Amino acid sequence: MKYIFLFSFLFLINISFSQTESGNRFIVTQKVNKLLDERYQCSLNKKIKSKNYHIQIYNGYNLNKAKNIKQEFLNKFPEIPVVIEWENPEFKVWIGIYENKLSADRALMHIRKEYPDAFIVNPKDR
Repeated sequence: MKYIFLFSFLFLINISFSQTESGNRFIVTQKVNKLLDERYQCSLNKKIKSKNYHIQIYNGYNLNKAKNIKQEFLNKFPEIPVVIEWENPEFKVWIGIYENKLSADRALMHIRKEYPDAFIVNPKDR
């Protein structure tokens, strides 16, 4: 009898504290997805600042223009990562994470069709 009472008591507590509305789960999911996106961007920034090669498609003083170019690039090449970097006094749009210059050169040939002024950068040289 004690076990049945204890089991039913724990079951009722579990039901009363569980979420029954799917709306709450959606809000939590949105927050979790936002945090995951921020975490991905943070890890991407660490990779960008490492010894890898990248392709620069923009540098200038206008952050809004850099954001527009980033979005335009993502629409054309969604599989290639893009990051906006700030190096005083300019914003730079860097794309890709290439371990060696040969792979960066191959990608540059493809990217120059859309962005003729693009060039390879290596942040470890800075």
